[in-house]
Amino acid sequence: MKAFVGACFLIAFSLKSAAMPLDLSEDMTGDTPVMAIGEDPVLVPIENYVPYDSTQVLRKDTTVIFVNFEYDKVELDENFLDNAKALNHIVHSISRVTDDPTLVVRCVQIVGMASFEGAADYNYNLGMQRAEALRSYFKQHVPTLGDEVFDLNSGGEAWTEFQSLVEDSEFEGKAQVLDIIKSTKNLWLRESRIKQLNDGKVYQYLKDNLFVGQRVAGYMRIYYDMVPQPKSVPQPVVEPAPEPESIVEPEPVPVPVVVAPEAYIDNEGPWRLAVKTNLLFDAALAPNVEVERWFGKSNRFSVMAEVWFPWYVWKGNSRAYEVLNIGLEARYWLTHSKKHYNRPITGWFIGAYAAGGKYDLEWNSKGYQGEYTSLGLSVGYTWRIGRNLNLEASVAGGWVAGPYRYYEGRFDDTHLIWQHNAQLNYFGPTKAKLSLVWLWPERRRR
Repeated sequence: MKAFVGACFLIAFSLKSAAMPLDLSEDMTGDTPVMAIGEDPVLVPIENYVPYDSTQVLRKDTTVIFVNFEYDKVELDENFLDNAKALNHIVHSISRVTDDPTLVVRCVQIVGMASFEGAADYNYNLGMQRAEALRSYFKQHVPTLGDEVFDLNSGGEAWTEFQSLVEDSEFEGKAQVLDIIKSTKNLWLRESRIKQLNDGKVYQYLKDNLFVGQRVAGYMRIYYDMVPQPKSVPQPVVEPAPEPESIVEPEPVPVPVVVAPEAYIDNEGPWRLAVKTNLLFDAALAPNVEVERWFGKSNRFSVMAEVWFPWYVWKGNSRAYEVLNIGLEARYWLTHSKKHYNRPITGWFIGAYAAGGKYDLEWNSKGYQGEYTSLGLSVGYTWRIGRNLNLEASVAGGWVAGPYRYYEGRFDDTHLIWQHNAQLNYFGPTKAKLSLVWLWPERRRR
C-alpha cells in the first residue's frame, strides 16, 4: 500500500521587484519539455525541510513564483497578472510527485501576507484568508491532497519583506523609515510615525512604489521523499529448507511536525482601553461616560465602569432634573467579529451589572427625592465602524429598589415640605444603550 501522501510547499507574500529565477514563460503542459524532478528548483527532498520563519526574507529566495492578489482582496483570480502561469507550474509540480509511485509528498505549507496599510489585526486575517484561498485552489486541482497535509500560516504585515525592500531602494527619507522600523515595536505607532515623515510625502512614495509588490507575491516549494521498498526474501537452496528470514520493515520516516499558528495577539497592542458615551442618554440631556478594559488570554472578559449625571434646576427651583448614577458591569464576549478577530470588545456579549445612585425629580413644585440600588443582566453586540471607533447596542433588565420621599415646594420653592415616604421596588427592563465607543490608543513611547 502506498505510503502517506502529502505535499509541502510554501506560498508567502514577497515583493514585486524581486527577481524570479523560475522561467514561467511557457506552460508546463502538452509536449513542452520538462526538467527532471531533481532539476526542478521547487521540488526539494524532505530532509531539507525548513518550517516557515517570519524573519525570512522571502523576496530573496532563489525559488520564487509570484501568486498575485489585488489590493484588499482574498479572492484568487487566475487571470490577474501572471497567476495562470504560476498556478499551472505549481499544480504540475505537485502532480509529478503524486503521480510517481516511487515518491511521496509530505505536507503543504502556505503563508499569506499583506502590506502594513490599515490595522495589524485586519492584515493578519487578510493574510490567513489569502492562504485559505490558495488551499482551496490546490485541493480542487489536486484532489489527492487531504486536509491534514495543509499547514496554513499568516505572516501578517510583511514588515520583514518591506524592510528588505527599503534597504535595497533609494529615496528621500530611507534612513528615517529604517530607524522607525528598528526602534518601534508597536505596529500601530510604527505605521503612524512613517505616515508623518515629511508631511506624508514619504508614505505616499511608499504606497506608489513599494506597497504594490507586498500585495502580490508568493513562493512555493514541494518537499518529497522516496517510497520505502521492502527487502526481498532469500530463496532456500538446501534441504531441509531453513525458515525464511523475517521481512525487516523499514523504519517510518519522521514527518515534520506542523504546528498551527496561534491566534494573532499584539501583546503590546495599539489599544489601551475603551471610552464610551450612550447616545440615547445624551439625547435625553443626561451627560454620561463609560470606561471599559478587557483582559484574559483571548480578551473575552472585560470590566466597565459608568457614570451619568444630569443635574439641572430651572424655573425658579420649581423644576429639577438631578440624577447621579454610578455602576460597574462585568462582561463575557461570546464571539469575535470574523473580519476583525483580534480587535477587543467586538461581537456578542453578556454581562452582569450593579449600580446605585440618588435622584431629585421635580415638576411644578411637586417632586420625589430618593436613593436606589440596581442589579441585573445585560446582552448586546458591538460593531467596528472605524479605525478607533465601535458602535455598541445593548439592553439590560433587573431589579431596582430604594426609599424615596414625596414633597411639595413652598415659599417660591425655598422650602420643601415632605408629604410622605415610600419604598421603590421594580423588576423589568432597566437600560437601553446605543453607545459610541472610542478605542483609546497606546501612548507613544519616546
